[in-house]
Amino acid sequence: MGNYIVLTNKDTFQTILDNAGLETVETYNFYFFDKLKAKYTIAKVLDESIKIQLFEEFEGKDYVNHIAVKFFERFETIEAAREELNEIVRASGNSEDSIHSKLVKATEVAS
Repeated sequence: MGNYIVLTNKDTFQTILDNAGLETVETYNFYFFDKLKAKYTIAKVLDESIKIQLFEEFEGKDYVNHIAVKFFERFETIEAAREELNEIVRASGNSEDSIHSKLVKATEVAS
């Protein structure tokens, strides 16, 4: 099983990255038509028993979910996780160098 996972933060839901069982590695901003749509963080799993907290706002209500890390897609290397992020850009219907969708490494890792 891989050591790296990709976590997402969007307007509608937030992944809590402050977790003793995770080490945040890199954060990327995903833009579509120059609008920030999501932030993706590659994190190294340090403890297989942790749960990831997700906060979601839906129809005016707040929800909290605790999801075991075993349910997240895993990657053996940071490079494999980066390739997954590049797939997000390609899946948006544009090439990696498109001006309509782009993935930009953040200067600071999200926390």
